[in-house]
Amino acid sequence: MTHNSRQKGFTPLENPAPKRNSSYFSGPRHKKFLTGFTLVETIVALALIMMALVGPVSLIVRGIYSFSSSKSKITAVNLAQEGIELVRLIRENNIACDFANGPKKQNWTSNPDGGTMPSRAEVDIQQAFTTITCGSASIKFPRLTNSCSRVLLYNASAGTYGYQTGTPTTFSRCININSPPSGGHDTDIPASDQMDVIATVTWVERGRTRTLVLRERLYHWE
Repeated sequence: MTHNSRQKGFTPLENPAPKRNSSYFSGPRHKKFLTGFTLVETIVALALIMMALVGPVSLIVRGIYSFSSSKSKITAVNLAQEGIELVRLIRENNIACDFANGPKKQNWTSNPDGGTMPSRAEVDIQQAFTTITCGSASIKFPRLTNSCSRVLLYNASAGTYGYQTGTPTTFSRCININSPPSGGHDTDIPASDQMDVIATVTWVERGRTRTLVLRERLYHWE
């Protein structure tokens, strides 16, 4: 009896599973694996990235602006204080010169270049000082220019502001000297022994003009 491999009830596999090739995955069922990001998905992703960056970038820009503004304000305060201190130095030198020359020979409000201190003046440490002989001594006085029309120059090598040498800045300074004070004086001291010194510094920042004012009252303490 010949053995027959086709046993009853046994059906050989006629159609084996297809091979895994590119044509198998190109059908509709697997299309989503090949299309990548859609336009809407790309826009949403970019929007999320922009939202994540807006906050930090805004903080950085605001910090840079605040730093620049603070730097300008500090410079303005120092310039105003310097102007007041130079007027104070003139007052001190006048009193010292009065002691050296004899009583009542040098008025405490005298202008080093003659007369009395102007009501509006420019003063800086770059200008040539005026030397006055006081008894056996010579005292150097800062000079007051009866004008308030120039911008300050910055000398980078010396680190100073003035009107003689340097690069033009946006800062300008005007010193108002009121003796006696025009807005009222201390009643326990004669008005002629009081002086208001008002330093006004203006500068331009981001297209806007800024102003800072410092005020100090000086007295004739002789």
